[in-house]
Amino acid sequence: MHRASTSPVPPPSQGGTLPRPGTKQVTVTVQETVVEPAQSQQQPPPTAPAVRHHHHASNATKELDDLMASLSDFKVSGTGAESGTHVYREKRAWQEHYRSNPRQPESASLEHMLGSLRADMSRQGVQTPQKGCCNACDKPIVGQVITALGRTWHPEHFTCAHCNQELGTRNFFERDGRPYCEPDYHNLFSPRCAYCNGPILDKCVTALEKTWHTEHFFCAQCGQQFGEDGFHERDGKPYCRNDYFDMFAPKCGGCNKPIMENYISALNTQWHPDCFVCKDCEKAVKGKSFYAMEGKPECREPFHGGSFFEHEGQPYCETHYHGKRGSLCAGCHKPIAGRCITAMFRKFHPEHFVCAFCLRQLNKGTFKEQNDKPYCHTCFDKLFDRAQ
Repeated sequence: MHRASTSPVPPPSQGGTLPRPGTKQVTVTVQETVVEPAQSQQQPPPTAPAVRHHHHASNATKELDDLMASLSDFKVSGTGAESGTHVYREKRAWQEHYRSNPRQPESASLEHMLGSLRADMSRQGVQTPQKGCCNACDKPIVGQVITALGRTWHPEHFTCAHCNQELGTRNFFERDGRPYCEPDYHNLFSPRCAYCNGPILDKCVTALEKTWHTEHFFCAQCGQQFGEDGFHERDGKPYCRNDYFDMFAPKCGGCNKPIMENYISALNTQWHPDCFVCKDCEKAVKGKSFYAMEGKPECREPFHGGSFFEHEGQPYCETHYHGKRGSLCAGCHKPIAGRCITAMFRKFHPEHFVCAFCLRQLNKGTFKEQNDKPYCHTCFDKLFDRAQ
């Protein structure tokens, strides 16, 4: 008999709920750098027209607007023999696309634009505040940032290591330093139920060197969950006590029911102690000698001396053994072990073969019979000759 242990599934390293980032206004200050020329005259820089958008911009869009407005007035000095002041007027293709389609920017594209723009500004000597580099793309992070597993990420780059779906502010699980969404983590790393093969998310039962859902650890025959009696194992399957003994235990030679505890082994089979009895007198034999006839003990009287008589492969007590063989004395109804007298199709101890009237022993074996009883000649003549 075995007992299963129930224990909770060890909790994985869970990153927990990510903090919900709030809206943060990012202000980038761009200073104007002016280099005085050698000539006395100075050409005033043209002022770029302001571009207004008539839609509700996202945080990244607002930052991009501010940066581009600042860049409109940004000046750099010429190199080599050039003199004078030149206005920085470079317009990139993505700037033109953004200004021609102000209502269609996506957050990911804007974040990328801002990152590239800040990198360009940094190369020009203008320092802008950063929130670290993204662990996934290794680019500077502007706008919203996710901090998890001791690293920083662009929101769109903080994804499940298996399915690549964005984790956002959802719960996630960590394995070997990588984040996983909850379904993928359990499918990949949680223990499996031996019955349904599904991942075990809560408590589990450990038995037979396998793990099981608590509701799936039941008898393989009747489907009932195990109680205080525990379970029994056969061919790697668990069974309750009743089904195990009913299916696999030896059957009693008397009642044909399974033997669960003590038994008596005799006649090439096993018996319940209470079933190993003679059916005639119904007394328990309790492991002592007995007689058998037609495969069944013939009395319930205990066998004396610890031995029994066998006839045709069956056990008998001494009385019923001789009774079945016709060797009981017709006078005392006890077994005849030595000499015997056979008369009237019966057997007698010599001392029990007597006249039915005077009870004298019929020593010479001569007698007269009347109504299936033996008589000596004298008694027979007195009783029956006169009557005739």
